[in-house]
Amino acid sequence: MTDTAADDRPTVRSAPASTRSMADGARDITPMVIGVIPFALAVGAAIGTSDLSTAEGLASGPIILAGSAQLATVQMLDAGAAPAIIVLSALVINARLLLYGASLAPWFADRPLRTRLLLAVPVIDQMHFTCSPRFERGDLDEPGRVAYYTGAALWLCGAWIGVQAAAVVVGARAPESMGLEVAAPLAMVGLLAKSATGRSPTVAAVVGFTVAAVAVGVPLHGSVLLASVAGICAGSIASPGVPSQKDAS
Repeated sequence: MTDTAADDRPTVRSAPASTRSMADGARDITPMVIGVIPFALAVGAAIGTSDLSTAEGLASGPIILAGSAQLATVQMLDAGAAPAIIVLSALVINARLLLYGASLAPWFADRPLRTRLLLAVPVIDQMHFTCSPRFERGDLDEPGRVAYYTGAALWLCGAWIGVQAAAVVVGARAPESMGLEVAAPLAMVGLLAKSATGRSPTVAAVVGFTVAAVAVGVPLHGSVLLASVAGICAGSIASPGVPSQKDAS
């Protein structure tokens, strides 16, 4: 009688591991999503007040998928800058993404080339600062890392593009004193809050944020690139040295 009653109970099935990993990625990157909302609003307002069509402006989001480079591109297109200067500026600003891509690549080394190319599309600051520490815990296999990364990327990129689209609607009413040139430093507040969990990351985040704020107005919109390099150098200096074999003995 007891066995029959037990057999009649509904079976509670846990969510697949890949689904849980995707949900974990979306959850963990949420502080970063909140941090980029002011930046996305600024970029959307810039599109709304420019002479670019809405379609042209919004297309720059998924194509470039890096806020500083997108904002610079929209502003320079609106100002009628030469195409070569616009491309060069975007490349300079996004040069830091090479470092992020190099640090994330080993975690997906066994994936097919097509998969790795798709995973490379959303390699930006927020993805690096969220995924790298999670992967270093070592409790996710490669499919789990792909699912975690995908969940984080879908939430971040979807929110980024969606907020921009909403901001375009009110962009025409944005005052000129809005100060769009400081949007990139403001976006780094989210990175500061997420990465400041130890002495070295804290030093890197504070130095990076300070340099980004001070360097506003640098030619080719290079403040974020300078901030990234300065933060990496400061973090390296602040990190405890690795003892050599001689010291260990």
